[in-house]
Amino acid sequence: MKLSTSLNVLFDPTRVSACQAVQRLANAGFEALDFNFTDWCFPESPFVTDGWRDWVAEIGRCAADCGVAFTQCHGPIFHKFGDTQRQRHLTSLSHRSLEAAGMLGISWVVFEPETDHGAWDAAHLEALKQRNIEWFGALLSTAEASSVGLALENCTDMHANGRGISRWYGSVPSELIALIDAFAHPRIGACWDTGHAQIQGVEQGAALRALGTRLKALHIQDNDGKADQHLLPYYGHVKWPEIVQTLHDIEFAGDFTYEVHNSIRPLPDELRDEALHFAVSIGKQLLNRK
Repeated sequence: MKLSTSLNVLFDPTRVSACQAVQRLANAGFEALDFNFTDWCFPESPFVTDGWRDWVAEIGRCAADCGVAFTQCHGPIFHKFGDTQRQRHLTSLSHRSLEAAGMLGISWVVFEPETDHGAWDAAHLEALKQRNIEWFGALLSTAEASSVGLALENCTDMHANGRGISRWYGSVPSELIALIDAFAHPRIGACWDTGHAQIQGVEQGAALRALGTRLKALHIQDNDGKADQHLLPYYGHVKWPEIVQTLHDIEFAGDFTYEVHNSIRPLPDELRDEALHFAVSIGKQLLNRK
């Protein structure tokens, strides 16, 4: 596993460009990078303009010059079931994120399965699985043309509660596995978010073993089990020795990718580089555990 991080740890578009973030993360010692396209879906973002391909190509050149590679990314986050103008816009940007991933040589693009109201009986679970198959199935032709895959991420019921829904489909391994296996497609896999699993109360070692070769990407973050805090490892209650050992045991072939923006981004910019070096030290200590 390479130590990686999402660019979102330095997302500050008025002061830090994407290329500057790439350079600073490479200088801190990260070996690979994750591009969080959901950060760049705001109006006037270079990602939503007609010149988006030039922007992505420039970032790719920056990464190559710095000796790092993008290996995963995050597509737009939004309520996918519906047909409002905003949903159509973000669905279009979801396809664009797959094309951009292909340009950057990224293997896996992370998306969260969608959820909805219902009885949460077997019939509702099956209906949600089918609706997710339809939505993500519509992305597959773009994914195939771009030579990238879709990594479906475990969420947490807490996020669903914010929408007035009791559960989030795919928050437990059995549902995520059922959805992935229903595709039976080499470009559909899983992303495991350690912070979401901590909130959900999932036994993470067992979950990772159950996912096995379906596992294609990680979101490494910590929290206190009560909120999605996106903290560096050891700053919450996640059982890191169990997770790291299991990743070694199942011979996980992806990267150890941080999603820890709340440990870095709130700092004054003059302190962020020092914090990034510390984050690298934590990651290396974890990856060296056997």
